[in-house]
Amino acid sequence: MKIRKASNADKDNISRLHVESIRKLCVNHYSREQLSAWTSVLTSSAYDQALKEKVFLVAYDSQQDLLGIGILDVGSAEVSAIYIHPDAAGKGVGSKLLNELEKIARRSKVFKITVYSTLNAKGFYMARGYLEQELTFHNLSNGSKLECIRMFKNLVNDAEPRY
Repeated sequence: MKIRKASNADKDNISRLHVESIRKLCVNHYSREQLSAWTSVLTSSAYDQALKEKVFLVAYDSQQDLLGIGILDVGSAEVSAIYIHPDAAGKGVGSKLLNELEKIARRSKVFKITVYSTLNAKGFYMARGYLEQELTFHNLSNGSKLECIRMFKNLVNDAEPRY
């Protein structure tokens, strides 16, 4: 597996992976209506702003198949997204993407990072040193709201990656 910066040419594959990840990995934590509202906004153009303004990484295999995506907003010190292809879940892809985003954050002088975790990903982040702050909502561009968990991690004393 390799990680590189995402490009405009990746948008269709990113959209497909993101939708599939949500539909399969979030199904036990969100209603069918919520999943439908959530995935309906994930068209290829939904990634334009993130590609321009954020650190947007993709993980891929030797056949160039997308395994996962990770997005960091350095300005707001927030991991905006970690989504993994369902077939790659539990194989270290998310950990490697998160570790890379945290390294970039440290190099950018970000020492406390926030994530708005999906309900199903809480354990993933907790296992990597994130602490739960509060239950909150993520507002989708179509007006729908999704319950999520605001979490944070202090990066100052965390020089070693956790896998």
